[in-house]
Amino acid sequence: GGITDPEAEGVEKRGARDFALWKAFKEDDGDVYWETSLGKGRPGWHIECSAMARRFLGESIDIHAGGVDLTFPHHENEIAQSECFCGCKMSNVWMHNGFVNIDNEKMSKSLGNFLTIRDVLKSADDCRAFRYMVIASSYRQSLNFTPEVLQGSRNTIKRLDKWRQKLIEVSAEGEGDVSEDVQKAADKCLEQFAVALRDDLNTPRACAALFTFVKQTEKAASRGEMTVGDAKRALEVLEKVDTVIGVFYDVPMEEGGSEQGGEDKEDEAPPELVALLDERAKAKAEKDWARADEIRDACKAAGFVIKDVKGGNSVLVRG
Repeated sequence: GGITDPEAEGVEKRGARDFALWKAFKEDDGDVYWETSLGKGRPGWHIECSAMARRFLGESIDIHAGGVDLTFPHHENEIAQSECFCGCKMSNVWMHNGFVNIDNEKMSKSLGNFLTIRDVLKSADDCRAFRYMVIASSYRQSLNFTPEVLQGSRNTIKRLDKWRQKLIEVSAEGEGDVSEDVQKAADKCLEQFAVALRDDLNTPRACAALFTFVKQTEKAASRGEMTVGDAKRALEVLEKVDTVIGVFYDVPMEEGGSEQGGEDKEDEAPPELVALLDERAKAKAEKDWARADEIRDACKAAGFVIKDVKGGNSVLVRG
């Protein structure tokens, strides 16, 4: 929208940026109105939300969330009227999420690309993959959903499951001390994971910290250097991280047995990640290091590492 033209609306405003607190009754409102000293009418959209928030949550709340499209004017108007009325900060934190796109188009019924969770998730393993796909993306960024992206998350979960099962088997062999290297790697992983979450819920970077640890411990095991104590400590890290990401749980075989195809492409990066390489190259050229790091972390969270090759190009390899 834009600023309402007072003359076109037949009303007068003290300021061009003023918005409606109360809307006068119109015939097409039907029975949606209240009798007041101002006459018949109903609340404006913004004041409805402020009133409900104050009634049920109090004058000041911890977290206010909503889609990025609500930042202006809706949330700014909520702040203006709520803080004016209550005399205190309305919310300590504002969290605005991006949209879910389907093949790079905003999901909507009018475009015929509207999908529900039931449409997409055909098995319990798909539920875990979808959850990881969302967590491995920044909540403030739009998420482009394609079958290939979901397959990439399935492969990531499959790798994590395989490694977790290996740790469980080694842990069952008895007792043992934790090596200094694994202890340091575990402590660093948990520290970086927590720091990432405190940084505006940076889940891609948190997942990247997890995969750095997984890769380190996998290498130790491949060299025959993993002790029972190391396996137990690594398993503790996975369980600690899983209190946040929530993807490790047993799935009935009849639901989780199907791989939904694509098993032979487990090491192939999904197109969505490959497309990010061009964006990263552009970000680096423009010295937008924050965006370049964000893309690197997103790829790492999906289990892939960006490798620079001759000619200035980059490729993705399974990390």
